[in-house]
Amino acid sequence: MIPWVLRRLDFDPRTISFIEHDFSRLLARLRQQRPPRGSEVVSWSPKIHLGCGDRRVPGWLNCDVSGSECDIDLAAGHMPFPDDSVTAVVMQHVVEHLELHGQLIPLFRELHRVCTDDAVLWLSCPDLAKVCAAYATDHGQALKEDRCRRWPEYSLGGAPVQQFINDLFQARGRHRNLFDLELLTWALGQAGFLAVERIEEADLLAAHPGFPPRHDDEQSLYVRVCKSL
Repeated sequence: MIPWVLRRLDFDPRTISFIEHDFSRLLARLRQQRPPRGSEVVSWSPKIHLGCGDRRVPGWLNCDVSGSECDIDLAAGHMPFPDDSVTAVVMQHVVEHLELHGQLIPLFRELHRVCTDDAVLWLSCPDLAKVCAAYATDHGQALKEDRCRRWPEYSLGGAPVQQFINDLFQARGRHRNLFDLELLTWALGQAGFLAVERIEEADLLAAHPGFPPRHDDEQSLYVRVCKSL
């Protein structure tokens, strides 16, 4: 119903996707206000995969804003899990979609609450330092070619290659911030996480081989995070 009405009102596809996403966030928050019913009940796992999209990983509780095993609005600042109950968290290309002070740091604080003392967080996002270096080197040509190797259908629509840098920063309006290691470490530290280590995608896949590879080290920052040093 919502997309049909919006198309009748001549909203562009980008605006429609934003409104649909915000509506999904609303539904996810409402679902968290009541106990799950019937088919909504899922098997609990102490390992949570946040922002899973369609990348469902067996043995993990795959969570996203809609259509997942456990729908969560990650911008709400509340996780529906008990204290000290989660042993591992994976978030791949999620943190850049959240506003730093009002959404991301509250999410990190909730993750600190629900994680056990020996839990490990595995995070990835576009790397601000790599993007800036790529622009200074070749206006982003190598990063754009890397994207096309992984997503053959990707196109800049005829725009000069500099537009790829805009796409990384903005993602058609879906990104709120890009992070380098220092900024991401600071944000995690605000929530009490003391150990943040730069890694590569291969380290995540070695620890959790069920995750499908993204092959995105050239543009991404990967970190492993623990509560204590």
